[in-house]
Amino acid sequence: MNEGIYDKRWEQKFILPEQRTALLNRKKQVQKIEKPILDEYQLEEMARVICEAMEFNSVLVISVYRDGFIEVVTGHVHYIDEVKQRLHVKDLKGDTNFIGFDSLLSINTCEK
Repeated sequence: MNEGIYDKRWEQKFILPEQRTALLNRKKQVQKIEKPILDEYQLEEMARVICEAMEFNSVLVISVYRDGFIEVVTGHVHYIDEVKQRLHVKDLKGDTNFIGFDSLLSINTCEK
């Protein structure tokens, strides 16, 4: 018996919606990464870049760690809330993002 025909006989022809969501969730879980640990020099460099950007109203590219994934936010730092330890970032669309200090990964100035 031909192996190709035998494999096709047991091949799955369709997939149930529950199976599809389970496979997509599993794929998403596999792609998650652990949060990188930042050293003191990186934290000082990020603080310097934020202060300069607020002084000159520069656009920043901020990498944020959320739920195992790295998201990129591009915009202006509007306010630093030291009590709640978060940044108020107004992105280029005009939306305000609240980014916690503990979720910051990197901050760079946007090159136009």
